[in-house]
Amino acid sequence: MRGQSFSFQLAVWGLSLLLLHCSRPSPEVPSTDYAKTGGKFALGWSVSSLNNEFFVTMKQGIEDAAKEMGVRVLEANANADVAKQVADVEDLLQKGVAVMLITPQDSEAIVPAVKRCNDKGVPVVVVDIGAAGGKIAALIISDNYQGGRLAGEFIAGKVGPQGKVVHVQCQLGAANAQKRGQGFKDVMAEKGIAVVAEQPADSMKDKGMTVMENILQAEAKIDAVFCQNDNMALGALLAAKNAGRLKEMVIVGFDGNRDALESIRRGDLAGTVIQFPYDMGRTGVETAVKISRGEPVPAEVKVPVELVTAANLDRYREFKRRPAAPETVP
Repeated sequence: MRGQSFSFQLAVWGLSLLLLHCSRPSPEVPSTDYAKTGGKFALGWSVSSLNNEFFVTMKQGIEDAAKEMGVRVLEANANADVAKQVADVEDLLQKGVAVMLITPQDSEAIVPAVKRCNDKGVPVVVVDIGAAGGKIAALIISDNYQGGRLAGEFIAGKVGPQGKVVHVQCQLGAANAQKRGQGFKDVMAEKGIAVVAEQPADSMKDKGMTVMENILQAEAKIDAVFCQNDNMALGALLAAKNAGRLKEMVIVGFDGNRDALESIRRGDLAGTVIQFPYDMGRTGVETAVKISRGEPVPAEVKVPVELVTAANLDRYREFKRRPAAPETVP
């Protein structure tokens, strides 16, 4: 009986240990529910490239807003590689992000990544240029069309209705740049100003220079040049300067990067339409947080842009936030 009793006790102990083990809580899985984590959830950010001052400044806005709101940001830099960016988004999804911020390299190429987020039920907030497909919870973008119009109105005021202008484009698949170009061309059409040449230079300074060199050889008279970004504008400016023709034309860019602002200060570049990537980054995080809380958000948030020339350059000392409006005397 003692042997049977001992065996029975062993069985009871074993069962107790088993029950104790089974009753222990499972290891906690980090929640991606904003309400359950007191504001600390993982936000993914897939960025096209950090080799551009624009996106470095956007990164600062994202990081500052995330710190203030208690949000963890998981970042992936695609280094201007569209295939890598799609893979980066998949990797961020595997890490369990609650909302995905995407700054696409290309509007078309990013579509599979957006659809993958859709399949996983992860809301997508696109910051800059937009996406050509998939379901987007919100788009944070500069008012590119209005920026193109600002550049067009400035140029029209400089050259008059008999002016001849050149339009240098970014890569043709960039939806934001297309809107800039459309705004500019609409003003040219309204003012009856001839666009004598229109070519892409893929957003790069060296290509902007090459494209402008070719146009200078083909066109004996050029009154103004609008480039869809500052890199190309600075390349075009160098070509015009090397050809000894800069004084006959005004050149306007788009972005408001430091080199462009300094060129305006020197009296070379006539103007640039400045964007505010810091504000765009902050707005992206704020929008993502609202989505995670179940709050409604606008389908599109247009961050205002402004024209910078020598006349107002002193207001734009920082390539970050929109400056406060100048005080008016009652």
